[in-house]
Amino acid sequence: MTDPVIPPTQAPPNLRAWVGLFADLDHAGVPPAARLREIATEDVRFCDPFNDLRGIEHLRRLLTHTSQQLPGARFEVMDTAWSDPRAYLRWRMTARVRALGDWRVEGMSEIRFAPDGRVVEHLDHWDAAGQFYGRLPIIGPLLRWLGRPARVR
Repeated sequence: MTDPVIPPTQAPPNLRAWVGLFADLDHAGVPPAARLREIATEDVRFCDPFNDLRGIEHLRRLLTHTSQQLPGARFEVMDTAWSDPRAYLRWRMTARVRALGDWRVEGMSEIRFAPDGRVVEHLDHWDAAGQFYGRLPIIGPLLRWLGRPARVR
């Protein structure tokens, strides 16, 4: 993963470590709960189009699941912004998925920090309909057909 483009004086102390959890997952593996507690609060929330979970143990399960389902996944941070107490990351993930083959997702993450600098919430925003479901063999054509009335012609 590319280093976030944040001036060091503005970067939350744990932002780089948090981003590294996902970027280094394939090489470093899932960190122990004690390490996650240094970076995130005990009740950390992670929410994306597939999951909405809370807590360090659930986060560890998510990281384990991700490393098993998307071996070799690559995360690249393309841009960042910081507005206390939040960081915003624009990113790209590439992976190989059994049902889809090569998969590329672009999205944004909103990461909120507790007063002590640890991550308290991570919200991923990306188009699951277009970037995932729309590529599935049966569901994809159905979604495109359902979306026809909304398309400008």
